Amino acid sequence: MRRLPERIMARSNSYYMLLSSLPALPPRFDAGRLPITLERLQGRLRMLEPGDSQEISGMLEILGWSRQYAEQGDGLVVKRYGELMQEVHHPLVREVLATGMDVRMIVAALRRRRAGLGPPDTGFGQAFDQIRSHFLQPDLGLGHVFPWILPFDQLLEQRNSLNLYRHILQATWSYLRKRSDDYYFNFEAVVLYIARWDIIRHWQQLQAERGREVFEALVTEVIGEHAKLYS
Repeated sequence: MRRLPERIMARSNSYYMLLSSLPALPPRFDAGRLPITLERLQGRLRMLEPGDSQEISGMLEILGWSRQYAEQGDGLVVKRYGELMQEVHHPLVREVLATGMDVRMIVAALRRRRAGLGPPDTGFGQAFDQIRSHFLQPDLGLGHVFPWILPFDQLLEQRNSLNLYRHILQATWSYLRKRSDDYYFNFEAVVLYIARWDIIRHWQQLQAERGREVFEALVTEVIGEHAKLYS
């Protein structure tokens, strides 16, 4: 039987230990409290290999930045996103981050269309050209990739902010959970754990001690009510 190189075996063992030390995530992002604090999670992530640690740092930076971009002009958003993504090289990390950005861009386009405006002039990600080419189609030509678009568009008409935001997070959560079925006790499993953990954290931050007014402001920020993106 062929034996794996010692470096690969050691790396595999370290990630087995890391993932075994992390508490299980709940079945739903809104099912309960955050299973581990950011401080404790960062402590566990010290078990990462140096190169992988750099990838995770870039991932966390982009996740944090993406919550705040609504105050910036669209040109600055595209420029900054491109700069941050240059620091990320792992295919799965890039996929997870790009999918999150695609979701935000789709939501902004749907808001723009309901406001009677035309397709966006500036954007990023794989979905941008598709959105521009199929802007008048109900699903923006992306329903086969993002089946949540049509029901989300119906929720927009109802103007139910809480359900809107829950729908966005649920779509991303389902995608990440499905992808996590492909990976066990390796770096990819760590990436998908952190991405799902971030969704739980964000949902709880929206509800914790900031009041209804701040919650609504964050909701409208993401769905593009007051965002400058594509305006």
